[in-house]
Amino acid sequence: MFLRKIRKRLLNENNFSKLASPASKYFIYAIGEIILVVIGILIALQINNWNEERKQQKTINSIYSIIKNDLISDVEIFSSLINIISSKDSIFKRIISKKMTIEDYQNCQNCIHLLAGFADVKIEKRGLNLLSDNSTLFSSQEDSLYIKISKFYKYYDTEFAVTQKELTENHTENWFYWKNNKPWFSSYFNANQTDEMIDYMVNSWDYINRVTATYFLEHHLRLNQLKGYKRDALGIIEEIDKRLE
Repeated sequence: MFLRKIRKRLLNENNFSKLASPASKYFIYAIGEIILVVIGILIALQINNWNEERKQQKTINSIYSIIKNDLISDVEIFSSLINIISSKDSIFKRIISKKMTIEDYQNCQNCIHLLAGFADVKIEKRGLNLLSDNSTLFSSQEDSLYIKISKFYKYYDTEFAVTQKELTENHTENWFYWKNNKPWFSSYFNANQTDEMIDYMVNSWDYINRVTATYFLEHHLRLNQLKGYKRDALGIIEEIDKRLE
């Protein structure tokens, strides 16, 4: 209605329209109508584009918020794992350096079952899955945060998977070797002690080697990976907060 009033005012004020024939005036009027329709369509398209961009940005922000929550959860869980693994460092080193005595094992149940198992590491991927499913909303050439998050998950997913596989193979090999070769395996499985078991742990080079291998996997690989994940995750959380401000 506003554009129509402007068109009529311009027609009334135009000197040519005053001198033109009725047919010419009608032609001018028709052209004005067409221009109004085109302008209206362009405005409607622009408004629709704005609305669509707002919806897309809302979706993008929602995905980043979920990724942030995933990372916060991972950092909390991994912090506990870091503390658990770090707390066993001195025991590993004492065994490897052959400083553990029979009395030490008798008074330390955790020392005896040091190789009994390990915790699985699982990355929360709700936000990552949404990021992948909605990748068309992100411009890989422009959104540096999208690129950083994608590389972050790809790197640590691979790192954790490789170490998890090696830890599993190491644990399985120990387990089946003891099951097939050591009469005290049943006692070990049931968290009991025997003199023969403790003697093996104190004096056997085989046990020292198995502890050394596990120490390398848990402390030199997994522990450093967990610390790296925590450090990098906190950095991404900070960047997400800036993006959502």
